[in-house]
Amino acid sequence: MPLTEQSQLKANGSVRKKQQAVTSFEYHDALLRHLVDDESVIDARVVFLTHYIPLYQVRVLQAIAARVRDFQILLSTPIEPNRDFQPDWSGLNVTVQNSWTLRRRWRHPDGGFDDQLYVHVPYDTSARLRELKPDVVMSLELGARSAGAALYCRRHPETKLVLCTYMSERTEQGRGFVRRKLRQRLLRSADAVTYNGPSCKDYLNGFGVQSDRMFHLPYAADDRTVYQGPTERDEADCRHRMLVVGQLSQRKGVDRLVRQVASYCRANPDRKIEIVFAGDGPLRDELKTIETTANLKVNLLGNVPAEELAVWMLRCGVLLAPTLADEWMLVVNEALHAGVPVIGSIHAQAVTTLVKEDVNGWTYDPMEDGSIDQALDTYFDQSDQDLSDMRVVCRQSVASRSPAWAADGAIRAIKHVLPLDQDGSQ
Repeated sequence: MPLTEQSQLKANGSVRKKQQAVTSFEYHDALLRHLVDDESVIDARVVFLTHYIPLYQVRVLQAIAARVRDFQILLSTPIEPNRDFQPDWSGLNVTVQNSWTLRRRWRHPDGGFDDQLYVHVPYDTSARLRELKPDVVMSLELGARSAGAALYCRRHPETKLVLCTYMSERTEQGRGFVRRKLRQRLLRSADAVTYNGPSCKDYLNGFGVQSDRMFHLPYAADDRTVYQGPTERDEADCRHRMLVVGQLSQRKGVDRLVRQVASYCRANPDRKIEIVFAGDGPLRDELKTIETTANLKVNLLGNVPAEELAVWMLRCGVLLAPTLADEWMLVVNEALHAGVPVIGSIHAQAVTTLVKEDVNGWTYDPMEDGSIDQALDTYFDQSDQDLSDMRVVCRQSVASRSPAWAADGAIRAIKHVLPLDQDGSQ
């Protein structure tokens, strides 16, 4: 690693440690003081029901909590079995519910993958809500958790229901008649609905959800861990190195990616490529056995802590996002913040929403062999200066997508369902 790169990473690490030394409670209070200069705090008790809290969601939830007098979170589980991180609830009022957790298989009809997922059924929702007496209930997803929240709100009409949805048309293909009927009833019962991106909004439109009841609650990269150093790279050193972040599973398309890039390398023997996988999963051993070429190296890092991904964002020339179905894909945000162009699958909503062809990256269809070839050719044909300029544009393209910006959609949804004298308005 060049000395300048080491120095930059060391400096970033020092800043990060100083930032982390400030407790989340101090962050919460500072954010609250900043926000009340412009808007009064919503005088209401809001209860947010979700499965668990991913690290990247902490900052968004803190930003919501800073705008609400009493913001409480009910979790179905502290963490899911296939996740590898230490939960962070600092600055948040969190209670873990009594729940059943069921393991299910997700078989996607068009993606052709078989993926493992967990379904949580909290069975004390009504009791918890009776104790808390919220003004607003916000419930994630359209399953058992939200059904329990909707039942409580129907019995207590003074409590308003906001359903928070994170979906794309691709991920919801083939969900089945019974599930669609349940979702239809839930969405009709909601006073407001949030969506994470344009495809999710289109999906909700298909259920007849009116636009005036929909609010944008998107993903945002965690400002504590995203790389924020200079966008300049040693292009000759990093151009060939390509980063993939996420679980090593069929749904993420990692096995398909290696085979497709191997085919590209056979057709372009003078082009050297290294694929760096930051993540772990059931396909790890299979990736080791896929036949490749002399000019293709597969580097399996295993799980990488979020704060260390900044190192690889700096060392790699481009992010590969080969997923077969993702309702968003936050690493796309993180890469663009870091000045890393994206070669991404059209089956990730983050790619179709954020990546602009030849501006901050390129798109392809991993279901079509050979589709990635044109994107790779275009990437390698960029001059060093053009790629350097693109890195600046990458960061600019997501500059406004902060946790506070993301939280604003939730705040607008809460205000929408409350009486005027309760939401801080005059």
